[in-house]
Amino acid sequence: MNDIISTGAWVGIGVGLGALVFIVALVIGALVQIGRAVHLRETVRTNWVLAVILAPVFGAIAWFAVGNRVRLN
Repeated sequence: MNDIISTGAWVGIGVGLGALVFIVALVIGALVQIGRAVHLRETVRTNWVLAVILAPVFGAIAWFAVGNRVRLN
């Protein structure tokens, strides 16, 4: 019985660490792309950086979903 409980605990720790690595990679990827986005004004870039830092998951997903669009005039 103890083996099942400890195995379940290790699985939970593994899943948690995997999720943490995914979130950190998502945030770093978003911040790198924001830094390289030449089409953004400084104020817009600052707002995106703040969004990603203050709300990491939502901010990074929002950047990849709507923020990474280039306007063609």
